[in-house]
Amino acid sequence: MSRTLKIVGVLLSLFLIATVCSQIYFVTHDKCTYNVALEYSVSQSVSFKGVIVRNETVVTSSGGGVIDYCCSDGSKISAGSVIANCYSSTAEILSKQRKDSYEKEIAGLKEAQGYANAEYSDADSMRRLIDEKYSEMTDHIQLREFEKAKADEEELRVLMNKYNIITGVDTDYQQLIDSLQEKISLVEQVYREPTSSVTTESGGYFVASTDGYEQSLNYDTIYSMTKSDIENVINNAGQPVPNAIGKCFDSYSCKIIGVIKTDNPFFSDTYISFKLSSSSNLYSAYVEKVEKIDDGNEYIVILNCDMIDDFIIRSRVEQIQLIFDDFDGIRVPRKAIRFVDNQKGVYIIYGEDYIFKKIDVIYEGDDFVLSKITDDDDYLMIYDQIVLEGRGVGV
Repeated sequence: MSRTLKIVGVLLSLFLIATVCSQIYFVTHDKCTYNVALEYSVSQSVSFKGVIVRNETVVTSSGGGVIDYCCSDGSKISAGSVIANCYSSTAEILSKQRKDSYEKEIAGLKEAQGYANAEYSDADSMRRLIDEKYSEMTDHIQLREFEKAKADEEELRVLMNKYNIITGVDTDYQQLIDSLQEKISLVEQVYREPTSSVTTESGGYFVASTDGYEQSLNYDTIYSMTKSDIENVINNAGQPVPNAIGKCFDSYSCKIIGVIKTDNPFFSDTYISFKLSSSSNLYSAYVEKVEKIDDGNEYIVILNCDMIDDFIIRSRVEQIQLIFDDFDGIRVPRKAIRFVDNQKGVYIIYGEDYIFKKIDVIYEGDDFVLSKITDDDDYLMIYDQIVLEGRGVGV
């Protein structure tokens, strides 16, 4: 073999070794970090402490004894309704509750037992109802709506009993019904009727608590409240009214008054969305009044809300978050943004390559921006892999 061929062979070997080594190097060192482009929502908002105001009437009882409420907070009542009974002791109330519980369970068992003679029963449909009710109960527990969760549990028990009858797991519940009837008989031997009852003179909605502001805060006084008046309610918890067992308010709606601090005031006679710190629910309110305080950036605002739920009915003061604008777009970390030919955009992973895609910024946060969602291939799209760091990606 000539010397020339030996030299060529050595060069080819060196080239092959260099190629293999470079590939190994790039495989092990050409790492990139990336984020998947996902849809994201942002709200522009301002928070303040708001005072909740209604036309309220205190309900009192002079009967003494232990109070047992007949309706839950927020229940709609009519004039002359019994809202509470007075018993001589707590033991009497517990006896009544046991009796009511046994009677409700018997009613559910009888309802389920009726499916034993049904001409057609769909086990799959019943199973779906069980799954839906279980999901509802889980949601109510997570939201700390325990009264609703308790009602879900009772309905779920009835559905499961029906399912057992339909599928033949149980044939009837008569033995259990008889056992519950015996328990009711034992309770009735020691149960005593209430010593007195409390009724309402007018209809409306009932809440089993008072704070002493029922007379001073109403729809007539709210429009003359100053910043000092509002802060006084916020900073000083009210006192329960003597002999009061609760209050009634005449309307489904309420008004919210507070002081907001903002450089971008909004106008009255419009609708706005808001949230409470104690709830994930989104409420809608009509802006009745926006009044500037002196020469600063503070305003007294009055909202009219037509919604009612477990969170808003029990509160006098709540942290309110007013939501002005909602933005839906693709979340882009600021560290991923690059400029190519005076175009703002990001690099994404495309097979084994990086390609540049433009972004259309519609909102800017501290460490991210939102890019408009589009079907234009030149722009970033949902599920693209946004390169944060990688070899060959310029700053």
